[in-house]
Amino acid sequence: MPYSGHALREIVRGIRVFFCDSDGVLFPNTVLMGGPHKAKRRSYYDGQGVSLLRAIGIRVVFITNSSGDSAAAIRETVEKFNSLPSSKPQKADGWEPVLLHEGHNGPMKLRIAEEYAAKHGFSLETDAAFMGDDLVDAPLLSAVALPAAPAQAEKAIRDICTFVAGREGGAGAIRDFANMVLEAHGVDPFSLPTS
Repeated sequence: MPYSGHALREIVRGIRVFFCDSDGVLFPNTVLMGGPHKAKRRSYYDGQGVSLLRAIGIRVVFITNSSGDSAAAIRETVEKFNSLPSSKPQKADGWEPVLLHEGHNGPMKLRIAEEYAAKHGFSLETDAAFMGDDLVDAPLLSAVALPAAPAQAEKAIRDICTFVAGREGGAGAIRDFANMVLEAHGVDPFSLPTS
């Protein structure tokens, strides 16, 4: 789905909500087993990427198949995002909260995104981006204006995406997406609050 630079900029400028998977995108698609919890790691670059998107008014919604103990890492991360000084309710005119929907895959991810878009007056076809990395993400990737993937995503997924990050999931893929969005909007990242 390649677009010329001008066409891609026009699509990016229309994005109002960024839907995102967790494992394979915010976190590497691996897990450390054997301990009392399933340990996951993430990049601070991606956390900053989420903040940059929020700072320019793009809402961020994570939709993951993980649930229960498996979702502990994404749950904790979202709580941290929402406790930043620039977030509502800490700041009355602050950033919209990051949302998390657990236990949803494939067509269910698409349904959650459709319900969110309808509730907020958005259209998936013109106002939404989604970053996913594997086959369960394909239904939602095929429905949004800007399908995106991290560098290590399955080839079948990269092939249907308009934007493929230079970095892997858990290692800066979301930041690559955020940097591209800021560039398309002509926003100097140094002009934005970082937390």
